[in-house]
Amino acid sequence: MSLVEVLVAIAIVAILIGLLLPATRRVQGAAARMKCQNNLKQLMLGLHNAHDASSSVAMLPWAKRRIEQSFPPGCFGPGAVPEERLSWMVALLPYLEQESLYRQFDREKGYAAAPSAGQTSVSTFICPASQEVATTAGLTNYVAMAGLGSDAASRPAGAAGNGFMGYDRVTPISMIKDGTSNTIALTETRIGLGPWARGGTSNLRGFESAEFLNHAEGRSRSSVPNGANVGMADGSVRFIGSGTDPKKLAAAITIAGGETIELD
Repeated sequence: MSLVEVLVAIAIVAILIGLLLPATRRVQGAAARMKCQNNLKQLMLGLHNAHDASSSVAMLPWAKRRIEQSFPPGCFGPGAVPEERLSWMVALLPYLEQESLYRQFDREKGYAAAPSAGQTSVSTFICPASQEVATTAGLTNYVAMAGLGSDAASRPAGAAGNGFMGYDRVTPISMIKDGTSNTIALTETRIGLGPWARGGTSNLRGFESAEFLNHAEGRSRSSVPNGANVGMADGSVRFIGSGTDPKKLAAAITIAGGETIELD
């Protein structure tokens, strides 16, 4: 084979690689998006199972007595601040086939009492497209929505602008007046990541802007292109495009704002 033929062959291979790489990236991106959506479905299924069991289980992780069927609060157990307490994700473990991990936590003690358990990586809590969690164990890419404003998680039940979950408030389905299919319960994120087992902003936040849909370099809150995956309070999962009106997003995050919205 002459030098010219070798160079032509190399050029053809390079062209083929150039053509195949974008297609490979698209396939990988679609697979990661589907896995992320499946994680949200599993989390929402776990939340609904916890809701349904909450009135029949004598001793809930977050309650000392029987209560109306409700979703778990953002955190539970002792601690002066949410970050010293255990998160709603710990309460969800038995509904995610993680019973053995759940038993490593003591609900009478705070987050610091189970350091090794809290550092365990749980695949359901991780978006596969996220590069931020690759080097640190025990993080999560999913957060529950507390409502509108940075103080939403700490507001009492019934306050204006409340969302799906608060630090100490529990939410029965009957309280979601806007309809569970119209209310965003969970969303993915890639900024401000923290331990899934710890209470606080690691997995519960108020909505302040549509910044999580902004894919500018260094600012994107989503691990998937052109928008973000969200879990609706009825258990369904939707993809919210980056061009969605922020006012519609805000309306979808409140549970009793009286709005009728179309996110599509």
